[in-house]
Amino acid sequence: MIFPRVVFVGGKGGVGKSTMSSSIAKMLSLSGKKVLLISTDPAHNLKDIFDIEKNNQFNTNLQILELNPQKEAKEYVENVSKATKELISPNSYEMLDNYYKIVKESAIAQESAMFDKLIKIISEDTNFDHIIIDTAPTGHTLRLFKMPKNLKIWSELLLKQREKNSNLQNIIGNIEGKDILKDNLENRHLRYSKFLNILKDNNQCAILLVLNLEKLPINETLRAIEELHIENITPFAIIINKIPPNSNDEFFKTRFEISLQNLKLARKLFKDFNILEIPLYNKDISSEVDLEFIIKHIKLF
Repeated sequence: MIFPRVVFVGGKGGVGKSTMSSSIAKMLSLSGKKVLLISTDPAHNLKDIFDIEKNNQFNTNLQILELNPQKEAKEYVENVSKATKELISPNSYEMLDNYYKIVKESAIAQESAMFDKLIKIISEDTNFDHIIIDTAPTGHTLRLFKMPKNLKIWSELLLKQREKNSNLQNIIGNIEGKDILKDNLENRHLRYSKFLNILKDNNQCAILLVLNLEKLPINETLRAIEELHIENITPFAIIINKIPPNSNDEFFKTRFEISLQNLKLARKLFKDFNILEIPLYNKDISSEVDLEFIIKHIKLF
């Protein structure tokens, strides 16, 4: 499998997104590629897999970044507050500070700030050959793919309003501040546009959806594909993870037969996509050494 520069790994919680994204990142780094592995899931475990506590670097080619929603929201709001203060009277600073103090604690602000940081990295960072994103469960990932389009439209409307409103200078009373506002909006608009172009270009971006052989993950993957289709985005591959072996034990034999039926269903439902099948490992995949099992099967694809 040849991976493009940007790879998103998504799916229902607990299906193996982190181990899959970590395996891909390690495999690419060992081949000599410079790789950045990012987690957008608040329940981070990448550093646990690679046994890294303080250092963000696993080897010379692989760096790990676990985005912190609270930290990103704090920086995001501080930057917005600083830009806003260029446009208003100092008499309003205290009111503004109180407002942003509340805003930065909200879940929406934290998610938006984290998405904004991720979009900036993908759109502007040129230090890495590959950026692998270990996403939070499906709903979070779908919002990520929809948000740039909405933000792009929003920034376009603000730019048009700024051009139309001949009284804006009188309201702001600061021509320099007005230019700062316009520059910020234009920069964001360009960044969101670039990110959207990357998302929809199969040569630049791959979306991998991971599932287990149970009805709920299969149904959630179907819904995710439908929602991505609305955004004109097509997944690169479906990864069927933890396929169990047959067994003589009555209980496990029954579970195997259920999984086999679900495997046939998944192959039928996702026949139009690349399908990568990963068997169940005989122990927990909890360290970077265990990732070799998955890497071996990825290389066969």
